[in-house]
Amino acid sequence: MTGEQWRVWGARVAVVVAGVVVAVALTKLWSFANADDPDVVEQGAIARTASSACATMREKVAASAVAATQPVGRRVGGINAQNDAVSELIATMQSLGSERLEADQPAAQWVEDWQRLVTARDAYARSLKSGKPKPMELPTIDGKTLVQRLNNVGVNCRVPLLLLAP
Repeated sequence: MTGEQWRVWGARVAVVVAGVVVAVALTKLWSFANADDPDVVEQGAIARTASSACATMREKVAASAVAATQPVGRRVGGINAQNDAVSELIATMQSLGSERLEADQPAAQWVEDWQRLVTARDAYARSLKSGKPKPMELPTIDGKTLVQRLNNVGVNCRVPLLLLAP
């Protein structure tokens, strides 16, 4: 083979290799684009429902706020009313159906995490009512605080600060 033939053969090999590289890259991009991100709610219907229900919950939580200087009975009533507002958010999300929530991985966990917040607040309210208040303890799950898990799923629904300091 002459030098010219080697160059032609080398150019053909380079074109084939480049084509294979491009094909593999496009295949990887396609699979990435169609994969469910386990950390972010991606279904529009779920995100819209969550945003709407969350706005309602925030309004009700703010309307039920009771100062820490109020009598214990009134404070417990405020905590319970705020928990009811969060429970309405949970019920609204569950009305979408477990299949739909499970199909977008963090959605079901997100709803579960709101229930965990209600459980922690309820335990605090009971301890307050008993006259032996204990600090509210929020769980850590998979190395993340409950608030991190609730706030970082790509849904327009941050935990109101009023829920964290009853």
